[in-house]
Amino acid sequence: MNRNNPNEYEIIDAPYCGCPSDDDVRYPLASDPNAAFQNMNYKEYLQTYDGDYTGSLINPNLSINPRDVLQTGINIVGRILGFLGVPFAGQLVTFYTFLLNQLWPTNDNAVWEAFMAQIEELIDQKISAQVVRNALDDLTGLHDYYEEYLAALEEWLERPNGARANLVTQRFENLHTAFVTRMPSFGTGPGSQRDAVALLTVYAQAANLHLLLLKDAEIYGARWGLQQGQINLYFNAQQERTRIYTNHCVETYNRGLEDVRGTNTESWLNYHRFRREMTLMAMDLVALFPFYNVRQYPNGANPQLTREIYTDPIVYNPPANQGICRRWGNNPYNTFSELENAFIRPPHLFERLNRLTISRNRYTAPTTNSFLDYWSGHTLQSQHANNPTTYETSYGQITSNTRLFNTTNGARAIDSRARNFGNLYANLYGVSSLNIFPTGVMSEITNAANTCRQDLTTTEELPLENNNFNLLSHVTFLRFNTTQGGPLATLGFVPTYVWTREDVDFTNTITADRITQLPWVKASEIGGGTTVVKGPGFTGGDILRRTDGGAVGTIRANVNAPLTQQYRIRLRYASTTSFVVNLFVNNSAAGFTLPSTMAQNGSLTYESFNTLEVTHTIRFSQSDTTLRLNIFPSISGQEVYVDKLEIVPINPTREAEEDLEDAKKAVASLFTRTRDGLQVNVTDYQVDQAANLVSCLSDEQYGHDKKMLLEAVRAAKRLSRERNLLQDPDFNEINSTEENGWKASNGVTISEGGPFFKGRALQLASARENYPTYIYQKVDASTLKPYTRYKLGGFVQSSQDLEIDLIHHHKVHLVKNVPDNLVSGTYSDGSCSGINRCEEQHQVDVQLDAEDHPKDCCEAAQTHEFSSYIHTGDLNASVDQGIWVVLQVRTTDGYATLGNLELVEVGPLSGESLEREQRDNAKWNEEVGRKRAETDRIYQDAKQAINHLFVDYQDQQLSPEVGMADIIDAQNLIASISDVYSDAVLQIPGINYEMYTELSNRLQQASYLYTSRNVVQNGDFNSGLDSWNATTDTAVQQDGNMHFLVLSHWDAQVSQQFRVQPNCKYVLRVTAKKVGNGDGYVTIQDGAHHRETLTFNACDYDVNGTHVNDNSYITKELVFYPKTEHMWVEVSETEGTFYIDSIEFIETQE
Repeated sequence: MNRNNPNEYEIIDAPYCGCPSDDDVRYPLASDPNAAFQNMNYKEYLQTYDGDYTGSLINPNLSINPRDVLQTGINIVGRILGFLGVPFAGQLVTFYTFLLNQLWPTNDNAVWEAFMAQIEELIDQKISAQVVRNALDDLTGLHDYYEEYLAALEEWLERPNGARANLVTQRFENLHTAFVTRMPSFGTGPGSQRDAVALLTVYAQAANLHLLLLKDAEIYGARWGLQQGQINLYFNAQQERTRIYTNHCVETYNRGLEDVRGTNTESWLNYHRFRREMTLMAMDLVALFPFYNVRQYPNGANPQLTREIYTDPIVYNPPANQGICRRWGNNPYNTFSELENAFIRPPHLFERLNRLTISRNRYTAPTTNSFLDYWSGHTLQSQHANNPTTYETSYGQITSNTRLFNTTNGARAIDSRARNFGNLYANLYGVSSLNIFPTGVMSEITNAANTCRQDLTTTEELPLENNNFNLLSHVTFLRFNTTQGGPLATLGFVPTYVWTREDVDFTNTITADRITQLPWVKASEIGGGTTVVKGPGFTGGDILRRTDGGAVGTIRANVNAPLTQQYRIRLRYASTTSFVVNLFVNNSAAGFTLPSTMAQNGSLTYESFNTLEVTHTIRFSQSDTTLRLNIFPSISGQEVYVDKLEIVPINPTREAEEDLEDAKKAVASLFTRTRDGLQVNVTDYQVDQAANLVSCLSDEQYGHDKKMLLEAVRAAKRLSRERNLLQDPDFNEINSTEENGWKASNGVTISEGGPFFKGRALQLASARENYPTYIYQKVDASTLKPYTRYKLGGFVQSSQDLEIDLIHHHKVHLVKNVPDNLVSGTYSDGSCSGINRCEEQHQVDVQLDAEDHPKDCCEAAQTHEFSSYIHTGDLNASVDQGIWVVLQVRTTDGYATLGNLELVEVGPLSGESLEREQRDNAKWNEEVGRKRAETDRIYQDAKQAINHLFVDYQDQQLSPEVGMADIIDAQNLIASISDVYSDAVLQIPGINYEMYTELSNRLQQASYLYTSRNVVQNGDFNSGLDSWNATTDTAVQQDGNMHFLVLSHWDAQVSQQFRVQPNCKYVLRVTAKKVGNGDGYVTIQDGAHHRETLTFNACDYDVNGTHVNDNSYITKELVFYPKTEHMWVEVSETEGTFYIDSIEFIETQE
């Protein structure tokens, strides 16, 4: 959400641009703000809204003359850091002019050529001449486009009107397009990829100009006349380009390091210089890209580059040997890894140097009296940010001969003298004197004649920025002693200076006028189990890491603001698992849950990190405060990385104004220009969230605005409902008797009153084994238009394995796995509803703003808002071609909570889409015709088979000769009908559903009559052995739809007693088969001991005289006249296996 006060800074330009008067800005309620709104309806009210009005603030006085390309990179980073410290709506033209003058000081590409030449030398690789020509041509074009844009922007800012706004918008778009088309020339296109490393500085500087440009659409777009949708497109482009540019720079930088890595001293020096100079000219710049996000940092921030810069080792190393003096770079004594380990510190907490104590020793050359006092070792006293505890570290050889330098007030540059001293028998590399500015001097003491010297100054490698750029923070040291080439002894005592930016706030000052950045590497201490790890290249410094629960660290801060000031907090982090966060501010705790951001074992890329603002508000009780972070990962052993904490001040008055502006913007963006309809891309969820924003407005300050906006948003909700083709989108009636509407399984519940949905929400529980949880609805074809595009949209709070299907004459399938990362807790407002929607909405908006547009199907599955599209064909009247909307969870660990479902018309198909749909529709109709012909044949056969089951046309009396086998034959015919269901699991009707239902209903009637006339209970064994008395060695088995009794032992027996009408004619009909030796018997007996038996064996023949094999059942029957009311039937066998499909005892007419 935009938290920029649009009026606070426009007082400066009020006489020239028609901004509000001083009194109106400072005393907004001094006059009646509602007077102009009387007798207006909401449409007229919305027409008065033109968007953001953001003025200027940046002080243009900073001006630095560049010395070389390294100085240029340092100057640009320094100027941007100052620019980011205030709201973006400043004097942008002056700022842009400074950048262009730095990069094109003489209106040619000399600086850019120097950028390329510098890296060519470092990596010893020439860029292709054609690549250089293309890059320079494109840079010239970008410069010209930028100059034109700045001229138009300056003219519009001085005297804004419609014509000037159109011109600046046109030139903005031209410049944006130019960057998009020309950036591939700088290392990403097919012709320049081979030279990507050498072009890294060019790419980073050009990317910086592009990203700075894109933010202007957010600042000025509404005033230029852009619709909110257009502004959002540019904002999304800025976020996507930030990701692309950052990842390319990091990957190219790391590849360049690997390319120059070697094994000896000279290769390490090149590696070291590449690392330092690319940090200063490219990677420092990349770390600032995220801060151009106006929505996230509307009022400025204090980004801090906590990385360290190492100047070259202080050692005698001229371009060539001089006499008996040998340059250190040629020495064979030190390996690449030895130098890296000695000079470069492992990741550690940020620190400042208080004191440097240098030890000196005297070296006397063999066979002579010549001597030199050299720097043999040193002790450092340091402290972590805002921590009074000091730490001491020693290097080299410590002696009693010392020189103390107090660096509490900073050491900004050092002049040093390196010596190579010795003769034919011995050789020493050492430092004999130095001058630390402005701290003090260590003078040289020597009487050596045979010595070589080299005077070195750190400003050659680390130029000053207004004498206020770097501070000495540490000194590492290499000490070596070796014998090479016979008796020649070589000793080395080599220091290396380590620097940090002076503008890093060592006291962690929290202010009320901007967002305070607190990198966690500036913690005063870290917890056990927390480690400092190397930053990924785009964080501006190192970061902290934990793999289990516990304390991350503690930041000590100074609050330079009234203690009544309230703040929100943000955490930038990356994690392979969700985790609970406890942030302790002094003794008060705030708890919230954060979702995972990356896959396990994944690389730390730009998109791995997330900055999440939580709705907790904090207030500091004292000026000296501590912030302690504890985390508890949901899965142990996973990785959690924390980069920085951001403290966001809350200004109630300014936020009330911004809330009104946001509400106006949100409501206005719902409607078309005429305010009579909704924009096509507006969703029902957006309408509800706009209503939330309006509801949060102050009744006291903005009563009339609120009334007008509520009227407008209610109209928008009515329009949203009218265009929604779904019946009952609020889930008021599920499984009703209405033909259409929602049909649902068990496990579907409706929730109301939660923090995420203004209306009712749908909850799908996990599936139970083979039974999915589902809900579906059919949109009738009568409400659809032929050859038209429709969109199903909605909002998912969270889900796992949620499947969303649109079914017409084809299926569109979507799977959503949405993390539960919108709100970390539910916050009460003290009312009976218990939901503080204003706080909740703020956090939801922050998260959704950070949710990039999906780059692939995996990321699309994780976005909260979703849309799925389907096209209609000719809507053939002979086939019911509605659209089925299906939501289901088919996994036992799946779930979903979603709402604001809508199916809306997007528009008629045209062009290639129409032609493709017409082709597909023709094929579908042809396939339907073929299937219909086949189905009609099956239908006639099945209908005839069912007709034979009955003796009347009303299907009220079953034919006496009909047995279970006849019913099963008819059932098999019906089962062969295809396309009965569009979804077999959910039984969504298909094109042949009606005829299938007709035949199935008749067959069900036949089965009912069959079961009713059979006096033997459960004679088809569909209910197992229910109603039967059976020995333990009998069983009922199933084969498809058939159930059959199995006797596989001679002593197995099954029997049942039942009642009949005495002296009536009955038929015993048995369908069975006998496998193996022996006979199978089905015996019927009445109470008068009248008995009859049907015998089955392997020698049976069917009615046609054909021998029955082991896989065939045969039906036998006999007539029986019972003499008593009670009857018994018994099944047995002598050996082998006896299979009985059904036993019937039915009364027949004489």
